[in-house]
Amino acid sequence: MVTTVLLVRHGRTKSNVAGYYMGWSGEDLDDVGYAQARSLSARLAPLPIASVYTSPLRRTRTTAALLAEPHGLELQLLDNLIEVQLGDWQGLYAYEIRRRWPELWQQSRIDPSELTMPNGESFRQVTERAIQAFKTVVGANRGKQAVIVTHDAVVRVLVAHVLGVSNSIYRRFEIGNASLSVTQATDGGFRLITLNDTSHLEG
Repeated sequence: MVTTVLLVRHGRTKSNVAGYYMGWSGEDLDDVGYAQARSLSARLAPLPIASVYTSPLRRTRTTAALLAEPHGLELQLLDNLIEVQLGDWQGLYAYEIRRRWPELWQQSRIDPSELTMPNGESFRQVTERAIQAFKTVVGANRGKQAVIVTHDAVVRVLVAHVLGVSNSIYRRFEIGNASLSVTQATDGGFRLITLNDTSHLEG
């Protein structure tokens, strides 16, 4: 029995463009982000999607709602899919973080697997809760297709989990806004089918 879980990062926001860390803020998609989410929705519309799960933050709920609409599905919120709790980094620009926490910043850019955000979460905590959410989705959708709409960091740690490797690979691939990464769960384990597919954004 094959269970397919589609991992989606939310569409673009203003802070994605400006380069500051929004964390748990209630920011919505910008106009481009809405267009990205609609393009992905059109791509997924023919698929037999059984359920759509989302982080509770606004930018993910907006994206998820557009993906769920063609299938007539209600969103299922999972708190464990939420963005990293950034602590003191939330709301700051990258250059501010780099200046105030140079060693932590360097660690975050090379290998954040052992990183703990100042007064925030560790990547171990993020990984544990993300995997728990992933297992919940797989268990509830045996033999079906489900969508998870979440954040860059969460998609990255789930890709590492599916591949059976540590988060040391975190910076070795990209997860773009409104990108699609496809995973499959079978009795023999997990497989990564597609990573960071944004072909639906290319017109």
